[in-house]
Amino acid sequence: MNRDLAILKLMEVKGLGTKTFGQLLDRMKVTGIPPEEFIFLPVSEMAKIFGVKPAIAESIQRARTEQSRTYDEVIRHGVTVLARSNEGYPSKLAEVLKDSAPPVLFVKGNLGLIEKKGVGFCGSRKASEKGLRVAHECAVALAKENVNVVSGYAHGVDLAAHRGALEAGGVTTLVLAEGILQFKPKQELGDLLNNASHLVLSEFPPHLTWAVHNAMRRNETICGLSDAMIVIESGTTGGTFAAGKSALKLRRPLFVVEYAEPPVSAAGNHYFLERGAKALRGNKDGKPNVTELLRVVREGEAFHPHEPDLFTPVGDDVEATAVKEPSPKGNKVK
Repeated sequence: MNRDLAILKLMEVKGLGTKTFGQLLDRMKVTGIPPEEFIFLPVSEMAKIFGVKPAIAESIQRARTEQSRTYDEVIRHGVTVLARSNEGYPSKLAEVLKDSAPPVLFVKGNLGLIEKKGVGFCGSRKASEKGLRVAHECAVALAKENVNVVSGYAHGVDLAAHRGALEAGGVTTLVLAEGILQFKPKQELGDLLNNASHLVLSEFPPHLTWAVHNAMRRNETICGLSDAMIVIESGTTGGTFAAGKSALKLRRPLFVVEYAEPPVSAAGNHYFLERGAKALRGNKDGKPNVTELLRVVREGEAFHPHEPDLFTPVGDDVEATAVKEPSPKGNKVK
């Protein structure tokens, strides 16, 4: 049995949750016992060396003799399996999310994008036309500077960013909220995708379908994969708002579009600007000014939110006195 097959079999074991599985993989790295050897250990050794409960250990033993159709499909579709405990796993993601980093990633496409400098995009599926334009223009500008555009492959801001990067001849990473075997090229990008231009990445079991909690988790992974994050338009609740808060919590450099006349779909942008996010403004041509963003990405500047009670679970919309960090010069986006 090879490593990838052993990992897939372990992922399918009932009762072995994501957190426990991640801890197991980390322990395997420490002990020098790889997944393909671990899965054949006696129940007693699984318990002694890895602390696996007897019931789960017995399920693991049963799993090793069961046929895995998923493995055959993964191989057939050219998918690469990256375990957190092995080389090839995104170092940035492991460093930022630590024990919360996905235990396993399934990837397909240009694997060279995994360690490339990147900027994550988040924004509403129902963004305004203004927001979609800004997302597209930001992605174009970043792509021209050889920066990977990372986003969630959802309609709205995500697709606008992916398309902007590809149209500019750049590259983009599509982070899924479903299993990688559910991936299908969307009409908006179908004519632009090729093996060199993009990477498809999923942390979920290959056949898993889309779910809200998957999307929330996916957004945190985007933060971990990116050197900086852009919020195009955020409401005061929902996935984009949660993604922005994750960026603050994880201390990822956060840039938020500051509109002269904010659309309703950007009602939450001020929340992040008041907490130290840098304002993303327009230049003289009316295009987004990404000069400061590029500097931060290239220099790896640390980010320190201003709000002292940011991590106290008092409520989503509790306001606190915050000192605004000087923003890059420019005009508010019109």
